[in-house]
Amino acid sequence: MLLFFYFNIFNTLMKFFLQIIILVLLVTCKYKNPKTDIHESSIIGNKIDREFQFEVIMDVVVKKNDKFHLFYKDLNAKDYSANRVLEKKINGIDQIQTIIFLIPAEVIPTGLRIDFGINYSQEPIALLGFKIRYDKNEFDFNENKFEQLFRPNKFVNYNEKTKLITTTSIQGQYDPNFESINLEEIVFSMLD
Repeated sequence: MLLFFYFNIFNTLMKFFLQIIILVLLVTCKYKNPKTDIHESSIIGNKIDREFQFEVIMDVVVKKNDKFHLFYKDLNAKDYSANRVLEKKINGIDQIQTIIFLIPAEVIPTGLRIDFGINYSQEPIALLGFKIRYDKNEFDFNENKFEQLFRPNKFVNYNEKTKLITTTSIQGQYDPNFESINLEEIVFSMLD
């Protein structure tokens, strides 16, 4: 009889604690902080929980039709890949044109490689502006920051004063591009 009494008390206490746990879970799930959901971004792996995209914006003068490519690396990729490349067709004109590459939503680019065309007979390209934008934050590669953070490969002759990119083929090969150093610090500062 005493055993039955203790069993009833134990059973009642367990039901009570279970109800409290369920109530706490329901309250915490229902009342999430809306400020966190709307104004702050959290990073999970190489993803951002917001709808914004990184944009790479170039102001250029390209005199002949061509195609530019933008390769990007993220936190999970050590090398550039055909799986992470964007392409833009360029209409050759003698005026400044703005080229915008939209990096897929939720990707944090930690490295960029810009391929300046596939047209072997391209005239010198003027790179007059280069920046990265995320939401309302921008990082402008002015005041020689482009030269500090991007390196041309052997198919490119770059004049820092005139900002002219002259492309050349070498032994039948042609792949003019600039590759960035690690941009992780810059892009993470833009997420704030």
